[in-house]
Amino acid sequence: MKAILPALLVAFVVATAARDDETKCCCTTYGVSVCLTAIHEEVDTELNTTYEKSLSLTKRFGSTDVENLKDAEQKWIAYRDAACKAEYGLWGGGSGGPNSRTMCVIRLTRQRTADLRATYIQMNR
Repeated sequence: MKAILPALLVAFVVATAARDDETKCCCTTYGVSVCLTAIHEEVDTELNTTYEKSLSLTKRFGSTDVENLKDAEQKWIAYRDAACKAEYGLWGGGSGGPNSRTMCVIRLTRQRTADLRATYIQMNR
């Protein structure tokens, strides 16, 4: 329990601070798109780094655990894509759809990064 509480606190602080990034994107659909794309690249890089570290830490538990993490990551990607496609669909083909999808990807990527940190990195300290 003691290991989970700090991880949840970190996830909350990261999520709260991260929301400010998206609110700074403004003015035109194109401007928001450019801004969100830059944020997406940042959070994707952070996720990849966290995933690789998680994978590395998991190797000491055995190949089954490594394969389980890889399988979970592939399924998470499929979930992320489906969930964000659904959010995009709510826009009915409108110009806000692509930015809505990107915001969804950013949100879910941040959540996945926090989950990996809490499950694989924080618990292995």
